[in-house]
Amino acid sequence: MKAAVQERYGIDAIRVQERPVPEPGPDQVRVRIDAASINPADWHKATGTPGMIRTSEGFRRPKAEIIGTDAAGTIDAVGTNITDFEIDERVFGKVQGAFAEFALAPAAGLVRIPDGVPMADAAGLPIAGVTALQGVEKGDVGGKRVVISGASGGVGTYAVQIARAMGAAHITGVCSGRNTELVRSLGADDVIDYTTDDWTTKGPYDVLLDLAGTRRFADVKLALNPGGRWIMIGPDSKDGLLGPIPQIVGLMARAKFSPIDMSVFVAEETAERLQALADLYSAGSIRTVIDRSYKLDEVVEAYRYLETRRARGKVVIAIS
Repeated sequence: MKAAVQERYGIDAIRVQERPVPEPGPDQVRVRIDAASINPADWHKATGTPGMIRTSEGFRRPKAEIIGTDAAGTIDAVGTNITDFEIDERVFGKVQGAFAEFALAPAAGLVRIPDGVPMADAAGLPIAGVTALQGVEKGDVGGKRVVISGASGGVGTYAVQIARAMGAAHITGVCSGRNTELVRSLGADDVIDYTTDDWTTKGPYDVLLDLAGTRRFADVKLALNPGGRWIMIGPDSKDGLLGPIPQIVGLMARAKFSPIDMSVFVAEETAERLQALADLYSAGSIRTVIDRSYKLDEVVEAYRYLETRRARGKVVIAIS
């Protein structure tokens, strides 16, 4: 099979090569991959930055030879203990080596794709969709004024839609001017172009879903109501070793002595959350915004585009 492999850190080290088709273990299924999506987490793993990521991904070289995690496809083989899935079922979720023609996955990490949902759309859901869902849940947005910083990105486009589906009273999306109409079409009541206007002066808001992490604590404090929730999802870190940790620790220490309720989380891709996303999609409450689609042989170009941080929605890899 064709697969994107990486034997050392660095985007330029990624190669598309032939590898054996893997055989599923007792609790695994094998998925014939139709589409995969690339996330910032994939970029960090590929580059080995910040340095602390190498404690789990491998100090000198990546542990995982075949890269990628988010995918959608069709089950073509099942392990001996699998009873919940059958061959030829369409599924999406987290797999081991998504940027390949075949990949293995634990059955517990997959969910059936609803009828009518395109494979590429389903492939965009796992990390970005779950992150958005968890953030909106933590914000408890029902009946509240919500501002979403970074509203046009992979997580942000889902977050705007999920916040609307969960009953936010008013949604303000923050993005660049070229993306304002897109964010408005997803359900934002107001859209602020951060290149020409300052969203922190337009509040007060009850909830901030912060996907950019670029604003000072003092600015955010003034933008939120007393008791307002600041959900930090995407800190903009410049630390080459520890990444966002110093920034997060400093902000949370200040938040303890202020009326702001600040929280940070790591997305957990459970079957329950993936199913919740599938249900939202089936109900017409969310859709996947796809900016660009690349072929497997163009995977390096996909990484290069992602690192420009100008993607509108998701970047997808078409495998078959």
